[in-house]
Amino acid sequence: MLKRIDHTTITVRNLKESIAFYTDILGFQVGHEMWISESRLRIVFLRLGDTILELFGVEELKGEMLSDVNEVIGFKHIALLTDSVDREYLRLVDKGVTFRIPPTTVQSVRIAFFKDPDGIDIELIEYEDEKGRDTEDGGKQSVRNFV
Repeated sequence: MLKRIDHTTITVRNLKESIAFYTDILGFQVGHEMWISESRLRIVFLRLGDTILELFGVEELKGEMLSDVNEVIGFKHIALLTDSVDREYLRLVDKGVTFRIPPTTVQSVRIAFFKDPDGIDIELIEYEDEKGRDTEDGGKQSVRNFV
């Protein structure tokens, strides 16, 4: 039985810069690091709550797969749940983050978008009409109704 997505991996241009962005600006914490010598690959696991983001640092990049176009197949963005998009927006602007979409409400969801150092979209998201329900492990999970 599948339980959840365990982690997401991003290959980055500058591992040190990306670690600083995700930890110093967004509040992730470094979990652990690995070096795979045969692949010349450094891996850093970052944690935010129960979410893990894995960063790959390689010595030589061979391409790029980013697109802001919805009609292009591929990875689109990371969404970070917050209790207030507006407060988080102000905090990040104070740290120098530039938003490509400022806080806005779409149906019952408050969102805002900015990019990480490699141009990957990051969404702040707040569900304005959340209802809680119990999960299998006794915690709360949000119920979201999308039209």
